Amino acid sequence: MNKNCFDFLRFFFAFNILLAHLCELSQSTALSFLSSVSNSSIAVKGFFIISGFLVTKSYRNTPSLKEYFMKRIKRILPAYVTVLLISTLFLSFFSSYSFIEYFTDINIYKYLGWNLLFLNFMRPCLPGLFENNLYCVINGSLWTLKVEEGFYVVLPIIFFIITKIKKPLLILGSLYILSILYWFVMDFYFDNPVLAKQLPGYLVYFVTGVFLYLNFDFVLQHKTQLLLATLFLTMFFNFSIFQIDLLYPLTFGVIVITAAYSFPFLNNFGKYGDFTYGMYIYHFPIIQLFRQYNLFGRFNPIVMAILVIFITFLFAVFSWFVIEKRFLNRYKSNVQLAIS
Repeated sequence: MNKNCFDFLRFFFAFNILLAHLCELSQSTALSFLSSVSNSSIAVKGFFIISGFLVTKSYRNTPSLKEYFMKRIKRILPAYVTVLLISTLFLSFFSSYSFIEYFTDINIYKYLGWNLLFLNFMRPCLPGLFENNLYCVINGSLWTLKVEEGFYVVLPIIFFIITKIKKPLLILGSLYILSILYWFVMDFYFDNPVLAKQLPGYLVYFVTGVFLYLNFDFVLQHKTQLLLATLFLTMFFNFSIFQIDLLYPLTFGVIVITAAYSFPFLNNFGKYGDFTYGMYIYHFPIIQLFRQYNLFGRFNPIVMAILVIFITFLFAVFSWFVIEKRFLNRYKSNVQLAIS
């Protein structure tokens, strides 16, 4: 189970999101071709499927609930807090406000407060920044992290219910259907795609990852047959209701998880570091800053896009080696000391 290419898949999905945001936020017609090779919605769903699989593995292999939550907190929170502080401080140099006006504006502290609570939608913008961009949002990628954190809390509850009822398929299947119904009600009935994308709406992808982990031996032994069945069902059958493909989360989940165990030459992709999280949380404000100064219009947009990718990667390397890895290593050291 440890020999897989999840590091590559996560990097692939993060890079896909970066390209999708470059296409949208740059507002450059020269970069519109990126919309045909990237899709942020599919990438986010892929992330949540992988999360359901790997976090379930972590939960099942962690001896205590406290240790489980500490592992999750130290994986997400240090880099998250760092990007909020860096964005708030560093971007002050590019605000149309003076330093005094900027740091005395109450919206600075509302931004930090709401975002530290993962309620990014309450205060997504900072004063004097990105006012003429497509959106004034500082970091539109962060909304998924509150959903991810919610999954971490929900998972022990799911397993508590499974332990009591002893019918995992019934529990996970019910959550699968309820999640799809929530999405339909919010997106189609109330016409509120923002609420549709919150935790209940994406829970279907997370529980798909959980289900595939619990049936991992079967999935691995029959991965070729499952892939063929998935392609067959997708191409020739339409299991839909209310214009929602009921089997899509499951079929996509099968593709993602079997892919992770089908390309052994990619198994060592992350041997130099896990730069996925840093790439994901830093690319959005970098693109926004380039757009604020119309760099995609004043210079060759392809060159500017490559420069954005390069700068994002530098921040991702910084995030991994300076923030993420240090906290993870400190956690491992503390656990070893507690055991000894």
